[in-house]
Amino acid sequence: MMRRKPNIIVGLTTFNNEMLRISVPALGKIRQKFTLIVHNDNPMTTVSRRQIRKLGYCGDLQIINANENVGELRARLAIIDAARALNPDWIIFCNDDDIMTDIEIPNVSDDNFAIIQNAIILRHRVGDLLRAMECATDIDVDGENVILRRPNIGLCGTPVRAKTLFGMKHIITDAMDAVSKIDDKLEFIPPVDAMMWNWVNIYARHLNPNAVPIYMDKINYIKNELDTARMKYGRLARPARNADEHKHRVLAKYDAAFTAALNAAALRG
Repeated sequence: MMRRKPNIIVGLTTFNNEMLRISVPALGKIRQKFTLIVHNDNPMTTVSRRQIRKLGYCGDLQIINANENVGELRARLAIIDAARALNPDWIIFCNDDDIMTDIEIPNVSDDNFAIIQNAIILRHRVGDLLRAMECATDIDVDGENVILRRPNIGLCGTPVRAKTLFGMKHIITDAMDAVSKIDDKLEFIPPVDAMMWNWVNIYARHLNPNAVPIYMDKINYIKNELDTARMKYGRLARPARNADEHKHRVLAKYDAAFTAALNAAALRG
């Protein structure tokens, strides 16, 4: 008996719509069938189906043009809401200035709630990005300008079971006031990708103590770090000093807020 092909959603968040020239053509080259949901978080612009088609993506498509800037976290939650009606098996998130190269879903155990893979990080040279856009496999890792992240720990580029994200979304909604208070005190942008990845792990293991992600030693994502966070978001991506220490401390606060909401939901039944 042949295994049923999984129903896959790729959720693409964008604010600077010019960046779609990086991500969308790459998605158009992926052979696997999937539905693309684009969330445009810039109320001053409109992303159209024609625009996405001209960039090379011809598959199933939904577009959400937000009436206000809601931020990356809420944009991803809106994508999860939109995906619910499509009854997907897996959801994968992608940033508008990154390159997804593969969305293969292997036959994994029901206990595997996510599939971790590898990523390439482009740090300094525009030429590296142009080469990656032309041919994603023609990239020389040098450890300085082009880095191999093995494994790539984070939500972007990581297939996650949709049922896990649907349940997690309800808990995040309950925790949103506490999360917003943490956001407001930060001098750098909230580490949404790491934050949501932690929450996925906490929620999955709350439901099933045996739940674990599985690792595939292959590259499926190219992350662009050429553009600065100040240009994109008006704030630094990370503190100038003791960045890792600050990040771990902040993530612990986000984890505590989510866990408190999860425990409260469990008490309510």
